[in-house]
Amino acid sequence: MTDATPALLAYLSRWLDESQGDRDAEAVLWGRVAKVSEEAGEAIAALIGATGQNPRLNPFLGNTHSYDDVVEELLDVAITAMTAVEHMTGNDARSLGLFHEKVGAVAERAGAPT
Repeated sequence: MTDATPALLAYLSRWLDESQGDRDAEAVLWGRVAKVSEEAGEAIAALIGATGQNPRLNPFLGNTHSYDDVVEELLDVAITAMTAVEHMTGNDARSLGLFHEKVGAVAERAGAPT
């Protein structure tokens, strides 16, 4: 069985690119990278909701999110980042391979066993 993830990431990135019409390329790039921060903010909001850290809401609503919600938001961050990498590398399904290389380099710096 072949992992379709690289091709799916490239597809999603192309799909997002096609929705941009004739917007300026630099504006599109800024939008794609800035979207990663927006998604990270949603992950933080979910964590605040899951841990009851909003005293304005918590007495009335209890916890507004679950840890599963936090995980879902973190995965949205990852997909958004990976499709931004696809955009920057020509939507050629390389983002997952680049990610694997980066994980290996960071793990090596951290002293992970080989």
